[in-house]
Amino acid sequence: MSKLNYLSQNAKMKKIKGADVYNWGIPAFKAQSGLITCPNASKCATGCYAQSGAYRFSNVKSKYESRLELALSPQFENVLGAEIDHVKQLASKRDKSCLIRIHDSGDFFSLEYTQKWLRLIQSNPCTLFYAYTKQVSQFKSMDLPHNLRLIYSYGGKQDHLIDSEQDRHSRVFENIKQLEKAGYANASVNDMIALGPCLKIGLVFHHSKNYANTSWSKVKISK
Repeated sequence: MSKLNYLSQNAKMKKIKGADVYNWGIPAFKAQSGLITCPNASKCATGCYAQSGAYRFSNVKSKYESRLELALSPQFENVLGAEIDHVKQLASKRDKSCLIRIHDSGDFFSLEYTQKWLRLIQSNPCTLFYAYTKQVSQFKSMDLPHNLRLIYSYGGKQDHLIDSEQDRHSRVFENIKQLEKAGYANASVNDMIALGPCLKIGLVFHHSKNYANTSWSKVKISK
């Protein structure tokens, strides 16, 4: 396999030293078919970065739709498993570790889809997978693989289920000053900060809309 058809690296991931980080994403919030890909989205929907900028380009939208089509097919685990094997081999040749981020866009939209991912993760025990998700109740009811790191993302319908002192979680801030004042680690530039010792992961708002015109400022943090 010389070309990756489904896994990719964005500019932020390419800057990470010591590890090869790849991403898998699907359409944000709603696909062209009408399928809701972020079933627990709430306030975040008005300021979602994955519904602006390059994500709106026709070639990018097409790529994310094709990933969703694969995710819904019986071939998902075989095809993506082969790509994961390929990127692991590439990382090994460069003496690097390999990490997979699940969803820079979209979420675990169904139990069946989640279970597909869990099988892939379990079959790659030496590879670290991580994901931002609003499917809080689903994952809190599961025994998760040791190589999966979840970051519960505020702005959804299940924010009340997030323990801000015990759960690794993320919150969107208007600027770095507010982020640091609240005691959050800034993962806006380096994605690996989200996997570090601090459970409170901060992201600076970046979107064509003004922060004040979204619902992010109304998100309340659960105790």
